[in-house]
Amino acid sequence: MTLQYQWQLADELPNAKVGSDIYVSLGLFGYSAVVTLVYVQIRKPVFHQVAYGLEVAMILVRNMMHQIEIRRTNARAYSELVHMFWLGVGSFGVAFVLWNIDNIFCNDLRALRAALPAALGPLFQLHAYWHIGTALGCYVSIVYQQYLRLVKLGTADRFCMRRLAFVVPYIDRRKKGE
Repeated sequence: MTLQYQWQLADELPNAKVGSDIYVSLGLFGYSAVVTLVYVQIRKPVFHQVAYGLEVAMILVRNMMHQIEIRRTNARAYSELVHMFWLGVGSFGVAFVLWNIDNIFCNDLRALRAALPAALGPLFQLHAYWHIGTALGCYVSIVYQQYLRLVKLGTADRFCMRRLAFVVPYIDRRKKGE
């Protein structure tokens, strides 16, 4: 790893710890507290990686359950939710793979960066790509939850899904006549 332990810990721990109802929120908080306490004691990055992966997997399963429910009632909303779901899964998945490559081959990547011209070094900062991928995944998850709420409230028809650079989704109010 390229950061000192305590700063790496501060970097990794505040990942996706959100929920929409009190039981989910308390469950995720409890899970995160236990993971933090164990991680501080054992200091094994692999433990945190697996714990983080499990947390993301739990959130994904919950989102899939909502999609199944929406599929029966609103085909357009289902299509938007599926698109965001796979964008989020892809972002987190690629980020998770890059994070593990960075952890496993840290010394090799440092040597590679040192051998390359300085302008090319950032291309091999895989931990940075992990941050970008998880940030995109978290953002998409938030938009997903907002859109899901609109669908469940029956107000989704007043809004439309737009894309920044054809990829990054955001919710916009429908204009009159649209």
